[in-house]
Amino acid sequence: MSIETLVKCEENQVFEQDGSLILDNQYVFIQLPSGNIKVVKLQKDTNVSLGKFGTFHSNGIIGRPFGHSYEIYDRDQVKVIKNVAFYEVDETDANNKEILDDPSKQKLSYQEIEKLKKQGLEGQDIIKKMVESHSAFDQKTEYSKAKYIKRKEAKFSRVFTPVKPTLYSVWEYFFSKNPGKIRDMRIDTLSQILSLANVRAYTKMLVVDDTQGLVVTGVMERLGGYGIVLGIHDSENHNYDIVRYMNFSKKIHDSLMTLSWQQVFKEMQVPFNYQDESTLSEKDLKYYLRRKTDYERIRDTREILWKGEFDGLIVASQYQPESILESLMPYLSGSRPIIIYHINKEVLINACVHMRISKKFLNPQITESWLRQYQVLPGRTHPSMSTSGGGGYLLHATHVIINDSLPTPIPSYMKQKDTLEGADKSSEYHNNNAINETNEKINLEQNVISENYLMNNEELQEVDNKKARLD
Repeated sequence: MSIETLVKCEENQVFEQDGSLILDNQYVFIQLPSGNIKVVKLQKDTNVSLGKFGTFHSNGIIGRPFGHSYEIYDRDQVKVIKNVAFYEVDETDANNKEILDDPSKQKLSYQEIEKLKKQGLEGQDIIKKMVESHSAFDQKTEYSKAKYIKRKEAKFSRVFTPVKPTLYSVWEYFFSKNPGKIRDMRIDTLSQILSLANVRAYTKMLVVDDTQGLVVTGVMERLGGYGIVLGIHDSENHNYDIVRYMNFSKKIHDSLMTLSWQQVFKEMQVPFNYQDESTLSEKDLKYYLRRKTDYERIRDTREILWKGEFDGLIVASQYQPESILESLMPYLSGSRPIIIYHINKEVLINACVHMRISKKFLNPQITESWLRQYQVLPGRTHPSMSTSGGGGYLLHATHVIINDSLPTPIPSYMKQKDTLEGADKSSEYHNNNAINETNEKINLEQNVISENYLMNNEELQEVDNKKARLD
């Protein structure tokens, strides 16, 4: 083996571990010329149908990197082409003032176009002929020409681009297809959830997810296989459909544990009946091992839940948040974040009031995210013409563990109130003393006046008596 071949093999191994190469038996998001996304699970030696855009052989893209654009030719063969999504547009003096929407300006008829397609002519060649046969094409501005070509590519081109499944690409696929399945959660809201919950490696996260597994997928991606994600779901089996599209490794998959609400509350009354596997038939053994695996999985997961000490709680559910908090709060460690998502603010307002009344939550707040997407192209950067009306609301708080054995701390405003009351009482005491002293002075003055009055009366009486004797 030559050195170049050895280096190439080592590079391919690195790309495979990094997930940059398209591999067999993996999900791939294929971007079609129309802009839509098609999800395909690739398998060797099979044909992949893209509808009206054609069919290609899967071996043509397996082992190649994501992001390259391919064109279908010779029915099922593919070749790499230059991605012309980003190109400069030269400014000219042309304008669309004299252009009318007249189909007769296109000299190439529909029947002729279909005939060219049956002859096996490639999409780019068909578009080129349509441009040449358009009598008013040269009168258009460069921007109008680019839009015209793009519309025709969406209709006749046979170019597709395999996209690597990431959290953003998977979200984009589900949000554009059916946003109700992920509870209308936008990608900016999801990023805020993961940031506020402080999701990182070597943590245990408790997640109540009714978004087809979108939140669970985001947590698993951030943990990278180092930590535990315990998902609580409704039915007997979880519906985390998004997880399988991410092509996670076994290590990351093993970090996910699930329990239904019934398994959280209901006791396992009947213990598992262990049997001697050597005495079972092949059919019975397969059934026995499946039941045994399920029993041990549920038992071990319940023990992890009951042990508690989780590092965060994320809720994106249809149920009332207060009931979920009451059920899962005992398993959360102290000073850990709680994040609750809902598309309607009114639901979170009631939960926020509940948190403010309780002593177990610190600083509950309701926030709303806002996002505006932009088209970024040379000379054509502007906000998107249409966007979602809202990204939902988030209620986030910090869990506090109350120690009843310690004295309840007195808030500062209560201390200030006590100080003011003490000052008022002291002032009242001094005022009473001043009033008493004043009253005493008044009484003394009245006594003095009375004594003087009596003395004056006695003196006057003596004077009168003397006058009477002289007379």
